[in-house]
Amino acid sequence: MSDDPAHLAVTDQIRAAGDHAERLLIASGRPAPVRTTPEQAPPWFRETRAVMLRAEEDGSLRYCGHLAAPQPTVVLAEEADRLVCWDCYTEAQALRSCHLCGGPAGTRSLYGGVEAVIRGPAAVYSRVLCQACAEPAGPRGTFGNGR
Repeated sequence: MSDDPAHLAVTDQIRAAGDHAERLLIASGRPAPVRTTPEQAPPWFRETRAVMLRAEEDGSLRYCGHLAAPQPTVVLAEEADRLVCWDCYTEAQALRSCHLCGGPAGTRSLYGGVEAVIRGPAAVYSRVLCQACAEPAGPRGTFGNGR
């Protein structure tokens, strides 16, 4: 860990944004996101994170137009090369696609399908499944062990 004041300030801002995202999730009635290391996380998280990091590295990472300052950010598994703000994440829920079959996640639940949420250091990672894909083994991710 660096003792550089600028590095410490950025790290603190990243941690604060992650804490804020977690509070927003809980305040909206969702369970707290799972906290895990990338090595212990389910495959969908590792794949989503790898796409996001690759896009960041090659300069193709996209951002919603509302991300102008440190704030909670969300990476959607179906669009992992784009960071979105909390409002865009919330608005997208009913229109999201199932991560397994690609079909509409549906709106049987309040948030559009069965959602798995994992908190990374700087962003919340979210994946939704339609009811048909979620039912064979029951809900996963935030609610279980993921797949």
